[in-house]
Amino acid sequence: VMQVTNYPVAASTADLERTAVSSAVREQRCQLNELRNEHTVVRVDRVDPIKNIPAGFRAFAQLLQLHPELHAKVNFIACLVPGPSDIPEYAACKREIDQEVDAVNRRFGRDNWTPVTVFYEDNYHRSIAALIMYDVLLVNPITDGMNLVSKEGSFVNQKDGVLVLSATAGAYGQLQEGAIPIEPHDIEGTASAIYRALTMSSRERKTRSAALRQAVS
Repeated sequence: VMQVTNYPVAASTADLERTAVSSAVREQRCQLNELRNEHTVVRVDRVDPIKNIPAGFRAFAQLLQLHPELHAKVNFIACLVPGPSDIPEYAACKREIDQEVDAVNRRFGRDNWTPVTVFYEDNYHRSIAALIMYDVLLVNPITDGMNLVSKEGSFVNQKDGVLVLSATAGAYGQLQEGAIPIEPHDIEGTASAIYRALTMSSRERKTRSAALRQAVS
């Protein structure tokens, strides 16, 4: 039997600190502020079947179904880097994402509230801006060798944001002390984890956030 241990690549904290205070990120933050709500859920990913993006939107729909008190009080912002559209699996993933987002917005949206906003663009400064301002960061890959977003978000976030993280992500081993773990195929469990994150006490949020930042540092 072979024992394999992973040692995930570190996020460049010095580069992140410089980028987070750059004029390009400040400009993106001003634009994203218009999409924020009392609660803001964020995800930053490339469009890839292993990232399990449609399941995240299904979990968000379940959250809104179970907790109508959150209607018009929570927004989901997704910054997605497009995948290769000429590969059938990636094109199918993009279609499924669009279908799930449309289903959430049609079912729950109001004239003054669009629950989910998706950006399809490789825009690093927008992604960092979104990571700075999340209340909940959803990272639910089916599998991931590491997952840099979970580390970047944990380091740059300024809201004592809560990380909801697949136990199957490589970074989970380092970040488990501060993250809320989920199983990627468990839609109900993911919805419950997001709700727990949204309703967590400020003291617990601060404690978890500090643990995450220390782990990344």
